[in-house]
Amino acid sequence: MTRTRTPQSPHRLAVFGSVWLACAGQWPLWQTLAALPELADGRATVFIGSTMVLLAAVLTLVFSLLAWPRVIRPALSMALLGSAWATHGTAHPLGLPAPMLLLLLAGLPLVWLWSRPVARASDTWTQLLHNLGVAMAAAGVATAVLILSVADFSWMWLQHAELIELLGPVRLWRKLLPVENVLF
Repeated sequence: MTRTRTPQSPHRLAVFGSVWLACAGQWPLWQTLAALPELADGRATVFIGSTMVLLAAVLTLVFSLLAWPRVIRPALSMALLGSAWATHGTAHPLGLPAPMLLLLLAGLPLVWLWSRPVARASDTWTQLLHNLGVAMAAAGVATAVLILSVADFSWMWLQHAELIELLGPVRLWRKLLPVENVLF
């Protein structure tokens, strides 16, 4: 007996992918933040949690604009693979070998993502309104987190500007930069 899967909304896929990328895809950043002496008094959990929510909201904002039935899965796939590739060369959690880390960070989420059919809206305008609604909600969450934590964020990122290098997209750009130099 084969079980048919319920089609997933592109917005749901965008939110799930964003949360995965913000939490699991940024683990080198979370490890570094947890080890900072300034956060040793128990504030690390709150700061890391608020940073995760902020990053998930920003990623949801981006992916909600790409939440079209034919676009969302390739966009999330590229982000998952890029995030996993960017962690190559960093300290691996629990001593996991690189292939296992790649499987955990990208392989399993990709299998889940591509095993789900994507629901289609009744028309283009409905899809566009849904995309904009999710984008506005994500922007609202990001703004609220920034307003509530502006002092912590500004102090932390000013004191430790090098932490920006640990963000997934920055690591990926740094890894791609030598390829660009070879091509041109």
